[in-house]
Amino acid sequence: MLAWLWDVAAEPIMNALDLTSAGEPLPRLWWALSGLLGLLPMHAAGHHGEGDNRTVLDRAVSSYIPTIRALGYARRMVKPGTNSDQSLIVAMPSTPGTLDGDLPSALDEAAKIEQLLPLPITLFESNEPADHQDRTPTVSTVLQHLTDSAYTHFICHGFSSPDDPSQSGLLLHDHQEQLLTVGSLAGTRLAKARLAYLSACDTALNSNLKLLDESIHLAGAFQLAGFPHVIGAFWAISDEYSVAVAESFYRALSTGEAGRLNADHAARALHRVVRTARDRSPMAASKWAAYLHTGA
Repeated sequence: MLAWLWDVAAEPIMNALDLTSAGEPLPRLWWALSGLLGLLPMHAAGHHGEGDNRTVLDRAVSSYIPTIRALGYARRMVKPGTNSDQSLIVAMPSTPGTLDGDLPSALDEAAKIEQLLPLPITLFESNEPADHQDRTPTVSTVLQHLTDSAYTHFICHGFSSPDDPSQSGLLLHDHQEQLLTVGSLAGTRLAKARLAYLSACDTALNSNLKLLDESIHLAGAFQLAGFPHVIGAFWAISDEYSVAVAESFYRALSTGEAGRLNADHAARALHRVVRTARDRSPMAASKWAAYLHTGA
């Protein structure tokens, strides 16, 4: 499918733009897609594993954006890093009241990125919530911490609502009473926000065919709420695989100083991680092609 996507859609665009220059960093490319094309991973289009560079990954660093105006908004939201930047990690190794499977690697992922994020606060689902009430990831607690966080990382189940995309969301501790949805983020403005990483399924998916041009999904909602950079996923992500991707991503963002990251390199950092994963397993696109960057 990725080869077909290159042949019918990506190659004419890449050739027309003549993006590649030997010896120079790969250029940035923003995909503002509409209709059914918006459901496809254009950043991963190409003939992978065939010994040539007929791939988008080898010619450009891709990002997604709903409109040119949204790109301008994301760029205006870019903020310089400070020594007081804080981070929020939300981990849901189990989800009460659902039939969704557990995420046994969630706490492992949280522990690894705690070492890489500045001043992290971790909220986590526990089998003994009474002992960790102040750390239980309820919607209200998460929203409260979001206002003070430059970096936010969610490790949980996500879902896409085909009937009402504004009700697509993340499943937290109290999801049976209220959900962290696209709608609940609408109108929220986060003055300190720099990067949101949604390590959950379907966070960049809008499955309502009548609203494909609206880009109503969680990744877009976090961007409009004030995060100039958002990492999301087109489809379900392997729990164990996500740990390695997240850790590699934050290491690629590191400035070399303990706890200091450069969020403005988010697109290039993710591109490096995805390209490395592709080089190792070019035919395992169901894993590495799911990840995308949206925003500035």
